[in-house]
Amino acid sequence: MNIQELSALLQSKGVPADAYSIGSDSNESYCLLLEQGSWHVYYSERGNRNEERVYTSEADACQALLDMLLRDRTVQSYMRDN
Repeated sequence: MNIQELSALLQSKGVPADAYSIGSDSNESYCLLLEQGSWHVYYSERGNRNEERVYTSEADACQALLDMLLRDRTVQSYMRDN
């Protein structure tokens, strides 16, 4: 899965757009960033990167972000087909 496919999947499931950020850091959101050739996935809160994981492949990072979002109970309450 790549970023475009992930974005389409999240949108189709009704994941709120403010629950995640792809390509930039956004406070109180799950984030996926490409930095110096590595993919970073984390929850951003008050300038901190919580549960940060680093991946070498876009596919692994996209799957990690999807997994984090699907585990979040607040996000689940907004999703279709949960």
